[in-house]
Amino acid sequence: MPFDESLAIAVIGVFFAGLSRGFSDFGAALIVMPILSILYGPVPAVVMMTLMEVPATALLLPSFIRHANWGAVMPLGLASLVTIPLGGWILVSLDTEVLQRSIAILVLIFAALLATGWRYRRPPTMPVMLGVGGLSGLIGGAANMSGPLVVVFLLAGQNTAHQVRAGVMAYFSFSTLLRVAVYAWHGLYAVETLTLGAILTLPYLIGIWVGSRLFRGVSDRAFRILVLSLVAVMGVAALLW
Repeated sequence: MPFDESLAIAVIGVFFAGLSRGFSDFGAALIVMPILSILYGPVPAVVMMTLMEVPATALLLPSFIRHANWGAVMPLGLASLVTIPLGGWILVSLDTEVLQRSIAILVLIFAALLATGWRYRRPPTMPVMLGVGGLSGLIGGAANMSGPLVVVFLLAGQNTAHQVRAGVMAYFSFSTLLRVAVYAWHGLYAVETLTLGAILTLPYLIGIWVGSRLFRGVSDRAFRILVLSLVAVMGVAALLW
């Protein structure tokens, strides 16, 4: 495949998406999905992003195993497994523009709420965790943008920066491989899509490595401010995309 202008733009976008993924462990899809969708179409963009997440999740595996709050992450991850196939059906069957706008509005509302300093005082109930996990799985299967919802949920609790970041990583470990299988079931792996996904994986992993180094030494307060700012920016971007 020739290295043309479109591929150069995609490589740059994927690198910056990797920076976000390595630092906060979310936001990558919202950064690069508009670019890949314009260049290659929305469905190939979702598939390529998912393929890039497989080695990324493996790369970050040692970190999230140690720091994740598994009591909160496990219900989220298990619930997402139920709804990801439905999200995959939405991706190939329905116009996802309305869903994307709804996601963006929901993310912005929660970001504004958390910016006021609000947190829930008691541990969330199991139905709440299952509901958040199910909704995030639906969003992930349809648009590969479940990260903001999960990170907002974890930020609303008493989790540290390490626990929030590791929790999102752990969540992706549940969902990524299932999305790969669901998209295969729907026959979405064209040769060009697989080739582009393989090419873009390297700059994505380099961006993750750099972002992970930037995370080191960041205080919980600074992390919270930076992540909430990123949530707000990504929500606006998804609303305008």
